Amino acid sequence: MKHVFSVTSHLTFLIARKTIEKLQLRNDECILLLLRDYTIPPAYDNLYATVSTSYNVDAKKGRVFAGANFAKTCKNIKDFDRSIDPLLCGDDFIWYTSVCSNDICSLMVTKPNCKGFYVTEDGFASYRDFNPQTFVGWRYLFYRVLLKPLWPRIFSAKNHFISSDNPKYLGCIATSTLCFPLHQNDLIVIGSPFETIDLGFVPDALLSIDPLFLFVSDEVVIDLYSRLADIFKGKDYKSIVYKFHPVFLSESNKKHKEKYNKIIHDVWGEYIVELDKSVVLENVLQSYKCDFYTDNSSVAIYGSVTGAKCYTYIPILKKHVSADILKSQYSIPTALREIYRPVITD
Repeated sequence: MKHVFSVTSHLTFLIARKTIEKLQLRNDECILLLLRDYTIPPAYDNLYATVSTSYNVDAKKGRVFAGANFAKTCKNIKDFDRSIDPLLCGDDFIWYTSVCSNDICSLMVTKPNCKGFYVTEDGFASYRDFNPQTFVGWRYLFYRVLLKPLWPRIFSAKNHFISSDNPKYLGCIATSTLCFPLHQNDLIVIGSPFETIDLGFVPDALLSIDPLFLFVSDEVVIDLYSRLADIFKGKDYKSIVYKFHPVFLSESNKKHKEKYNKIIHDVWGEYIVELDKSVVLENVLQSYKCDFYTDNSSVAIYGSVTGAKCYTYIPILKKHVSADILKSQYSIPTALREIYRPVITD
């Protein structure tokens, strides 16, 4: 029996490793399907079989489904199968995914040798007390009448974030019982997957550079970071580190990363140090318990467990961002709201 894990980030990689350990799976039976251009830390290069695909799990980027282009969709399905089938060798397998509502999940679930699938924890979305439906209203009718019958390989398991009504659904896997509140009866708890690391120095504060460029102007970012710099001075931090959200790593966002780096160093000077993309923020908080600052990154979920103080700067953003954007992009699941300390603002 093979075990195939969808891996899109450091978090999903570490949860996959912990799951393999908890379920006592053999490393040589495990395959990591790497998505969103993710690469595993070099120390683990030879531990598991890995495969990357040009297709992705995002709604608008790298989809297998090509709409009205029937031939293109058929080609994409064949290309995807050719990328993963050589590692499966025709063996039965279990699929581990962090979400069901994408093309990749259905492609894996509908393979004849897939004997079931688990949904694994992946940040905030896994803590919601509702199970979002992918298609609603007339789109749901279109999905039931046309899309699912015509393209079962792509749409069979796609209508919910967690397709618990699918006959191959086996349950959910999470780090704690706070996760997947609607699926507690079929929940496997694996515990913390994070590790202790050595940066060579002790940071006092860790700043997550979140993708604010999607919602606010450069002027707002400058104002936000200037206010945070004043707060940091008041706390007398000696060592501050920061790391970019993975969305900045794509080639299309390279200019945003360069621009943000300039803003950061204009505000803090050389007083702040960038962490390499391979550094896992949760591991930093596990090791140093330094103060953590973000808008509402899921890193705070795991940092708070280690004893780190986690601060949100959403109170500052409220002056610049509409209520609708705050609700849709910066909402924090009810079960997690107590882990955030709002930064002090005037």
